[in-house]
Amino acid sequence: MKSLFCLLLLGLSFSAAVAQQKTAGKMAGNAEATKAELIKLDQEWGAAAVRNDVEFERKFVADDCLFTEADGTVMTKAQMIQEAESGKSKTTANQPSEYNVRLLGPDMAIIRHNTTATSTDNGKDTSGEFRRMHVVVRRNGRWVVIDSQSVRVGPVTMAVKQ
Repeated sequence: MKSLFCLLLLGLSFSAAVAQQKTAGKMAGNAEATKAELIKLDQEWGAAAVRNDVEFERKFVADDCLFTEADGTVMTKAQMIQEAESGKSKTTANQPSEYNVRLLGPDMAIIRHNTTATSTDNGKDTSGEFRRMHVVVRRNGRWVVIDSQSVRVGPVTMAVKQ
């Protein structure tokens, strides 16, 4: 009985290792293309904000997404859409730079980048330099943002610890 259990455990371990190798191989082959796709989607999202294209935001942002804004407030997707539709929040320029995309599997990634934005909120100038981070997942065959954070910074360059 003990040897049967050991054989079963060994078989399960081997199966898990093979599955993990297949996933890693698949990711490695598509990693650069996936990173480029995610950067393009993020740039389109920034351009959609400038155009006040709420429909793009409805599609690219998951219904359960939370946004942590540079001032520390947390908003839901519904609140973000309501703000955009009301005209209270306006972005007139958005220049992203220095992307870093980390793939955490075939269907999950973290996008980090810097951006320079010209914007207002309730008539108050909120323009500045920001460091942004988005968690994206692939749901029903398309990428969506499930969490986003923005931090106000001065002119920066992306630093990566080695």
